[in-house]
Amino acid sequence: MTLEELLECAHLAAEAGAKELRSRFRGDLQISTKSSVADYVTDADLASETAVRATLARLRPADSITGEEFDAKLQDGARYRWSIDPLDGTVNFARGLANFATSVAAQDLETGSWVVGAIIAPELGDTYLASRGGGSWRIRDGQRTQLFGPPAEREARILATGFSYSAEKRAEEFATLIKLMPDYVDMRRFGSAALDICHVAEGTIDTYFQVDIKEHDWAAAMLIAEEAGLQIKRPTETDDVAWVSREPFSA
Repeated sequence: MTLEELLECAHLAAEAGAKELRSRFRGDLQISTKSSVADYVTDADLASETAVRATLARLRPADSITGEEFDAKLQDGARYRWSIDPLDGTVNFARGLANFATSVAAQDLETGSWVVGAIIAPELGDTYLASRGGGSWRIRDGQRTQLFGPPAEREARILATGFSYSAEKRAEEFATLIKLMPDYVDMRRFGSAALDICHVAEGTIDTYFQVDIKEHDWAAAMLIAEEAGLQIKRPTETDDVAWVSREPFSA
């Protein structure tokens, strides 16, 4: 299977998840919490991940799957592992705000590289796609546009961020933001890490910075930004900073 064919699998899986979100948005929700009172999970999260997994199981039955809400499905000898965020921006979704998305990415288990990613924001009407070496793209109103990040000459730059559920991590991030903000005229807080990163890839935001996000938040989006020609910093076990910009991270 080529990467373009694998990307089509990611796209179809993300569409299945986004369809579940669209049908439930601003309806009656069953809401519970996980790590904190602000860390929501809803029946929409669960329905979306179920739909994404079912699509991947049908299209790629030999692959491994990990996701935000359900246990990992690990396959012996799998070539690819899929990382799913069924509803990035759950708090937005639960409060009737339109900034949320389904995110699906695949990692090549032989090389460790992220190779395809698809993100769909159903209420915004945006789809973001990328394959390694194939560029990144936005589909809006039927128009397919290649992404190249923000203009290098822009002077009035805007930074996007999000905040950890951990008070200790939030304090760490605030301290770093104080160092970063002299280079920016303003900051945006949209409530979806995946969409924040895609906004940098499309050039509407100049930089994304966040501390303490999970793999399923950034897996597809970081590939989309990378394929748009941007500098990225994926979080690691020892350094949980996420960064996307034209310049490498330093603070």
